[in-house]
Amino acid sequence: MERIFTPMPETLDIPSDPQQETVVQMGPLRELMIRLYVRKGVYQAEAEIAADRQIEADLRGIHSHGSRATPRYLVAMDLGDVDPRGVSLVIRQTPAMAVLDGSRNLGHVTSTKAMLMAIEMARQVGTGTVAVRNSQHYGAASVYALLAAKAGMIGYTTTSTGMATVAAYGSRLPATANNAFAWAAPVRSGTAFCLDMACAVSSWGKVQSLGMYGLSIPPGWALDADGHPTTEAATAKTLLPASGARGYGLAFVSSILAGPLVGGRMPLHKSARTEAEGSEHFFYAIDISKFVEIETFYDEIERTMADIRALPPTEGFGRVTLPGELESERAERWAREGIPLHRDHLRELGEVAAKMKIAVPW
Repeated sequence: MERIFTPMPETLDIPSDPQQETVVQMGPLRELMIRLYVRKGVYQAEAEIAADRQIEADLRGIHSHGSRATPRYLVAMDLGDVDPRGVSLVIRQTPAMAVLDGSRNLGHVTSTKAMLMAIEMARQVGTGTVAVRNSQHYGAASVYALLAAKAGMIGYTTTSTGMATVAAYGSRLPATANNAFAWAAPVRSGTAFCLDMACAVSSWGKVQSLGMYGLSIPPGWALDADGHPTTEAATAKTLLPASGARGYGLAFVSSILAGPLVGGRMPLHKSARTEAEGSEHFFYAIDISKFVEIETFYDEIERTMADIRALPPTEGFGRVTLPGELESERAERWAREGIPLHRDHLRELGEVAAKMKIAVPW
């Protein structure tokens, strides 16, 4: 068999084209999502939690996991896959861990509760671990890891998806899911370290975004339905694992933490889209002050980050940055100036809002 794993191209930033976009202010966009969820029966407080996590994703440029996902969640409510009034239940608990049942409510709601529980446990005993079963798509992983960083802790999270869509290393057939995971670490001030990545060469959301903007996906990212390489977003059916065997292994272990650990299935044994299958999640918080003097930690982390930023950039790069830095800068800028969203993104949101007789802010 010919070798299909080619070196991953340089990481692409999000696509952008002002002629295809409209700038929407974050406040009105958040209120629109809250009204849509409440109209479907979600409690006001929980609608606000979900909207907050989605807006945070939009601000960081992860639109596929931000407001663009709202119509998909609303359809899932109509189908009965998402329970708008599902109650998060604590199934098992010790001082350092817990298992929650999300009751198939919006994944953002149970996931926010889970990470906040992990943070509180870490304050008490040094670390906190919360796993979630019977939940739903939770959006962008980074927004939960950053909850821990904002509390002065190291945070980690990973999540499951529906069926397998990422090829096994050495195969043309899917064997793992494109699990997302994120790590975040705090600093005294400024941009926290935040690594948010998929286990394939790209997230499916970025593939869809490139297609939305009429762009091709890079070679070496995806295979079509027949297992042949493709650069067309519309024909991409299977993604290749990031860095070959490394991404393949990361996806497998992520699926263990967000799957069998709470009684769920591995992606290879799922057969449907994420909302129909449900999702599992895993959250972990580390209270740094329980391990070392916090100032000692900050001194070394910030000295290292400064030294890395001072490194000379290679050809084609204006400067050297750290994971999460560009997203944080984008979030600060868009919080002031508004979020540029693709016309198809806004069209779909607008159509849903029109059916529910809710005005849109653009």
